[in-house]
Formats: sequence, C-alpha cells, structure tokens
Amino acid sequence: MDKKKTENFISSFPSLFAVVAHLDQAGYKISKSKIYRDKDKNFIKTNQDGSVPETEVRAYAATLERKDGSLDDLSDIHARKTGKEVEKLEEQIAKLKFEREKEQGKFIPKKDFESELAARAAVFESGFRHMFNLNCREWIALVGGKTDRTADFLQALNEALDKQLNSYATLKIFQVMFSEEV
Repeated sequence: MDKKKTENFISSFPSLFAVVAHLDQAGYKISKSKIYRDKDKNFIKTNQDGSVPETEVRAYAATLERKDGSLDDLSDIHARKTGKEVEKLEEQIAKLKFEREKEQGKFIPKKDFESELAARAAVFESGFRHMFNLNCREWIALVGGKTDRTADFLQALNEALDKQLNSYATLKIFQVMFSEEV
C-alpha cells in the first residue's frame, strides 16, 4: 500500500518540458522559452540527468504569475470589486433619475403615449373641420366663385393651414372625451 502512495507522489519531473506542462496546467503563465531562459539564469536548477526536483519547481512557481491574476494580488481584486460597485451605483443613479423624471411627467408609459397621440390626432382633425366651417363663406366670397382666382383661394387655404398647424404645435393640454359607439 505504501508503494502506491509513493508511485503517485512525484519527487522530480523528467524534464523542463514536463515542468512547463505541469505549471501551465496548474494555471501559471509559462512558456518553453521562458523556462529555458530562467534555467540559464539559474532561477531553476536541474539535475545532471535533466530532471527537475519538485522542490525546485515549487520554488520557481512562487516567482511566476497566474494566468487569471494572482490570488495574492488583493489590489487587483479590490480594483475589480470597486469597479463593479461603481458600475452598480451608476445603474442605481440612472434608475432613480428615470423614476424622478417619470414622476415629473417627462416620461409616460407607451400605452398612455399611444392614447395621447390618438387624442391629439382627433383634436387636429376636429380643428380643421371647425376651421373649414368657420371660414367657408369667407373663402367662397374671396374668389366669388371664379376659377381664375384659384391662386387667391389656395393662398387663403395655406394661411389657414399654417394658423391651425401653429396652434396645434404648441404644448397646450387638450381635453378629449372618448365615447363608445353602439
């Protein structure tokens, strides 16, 4: 039984290539060229046969960075956390600003907007019909029923149209009553 435990325990790695594979799998930033440069600088030592003792690998791994950022680097974790908190606060501020502007009447629900638009169209149509009824005699008298005065008639219609559009384009509040037709 002790034999199996010692077989699973690696006391040394057969080569630097095996060390690279192990450290890469463990989540360290490592490459073949880096480990060979570090070996030349004596940052990691190998045995005569090219094998690398586990103690050397552990000591060398302590000098390497992790792929996902070092777990010991609390400033990085703190910076990410602070960034997320700022993002959350900005979202909350935007939501509160929207709610306040909605209460002030700057925003209305879509269904209310469609009702408001339909009501304004009804006011628009009603205004034109009323204008036509009021000015009908004046316009007929203006041209005296003569087709050669079409330009005068057209000018009077355009002026009436402009007047009606200008009154509609204001921010007046209109009251519209809807009734069901039976």
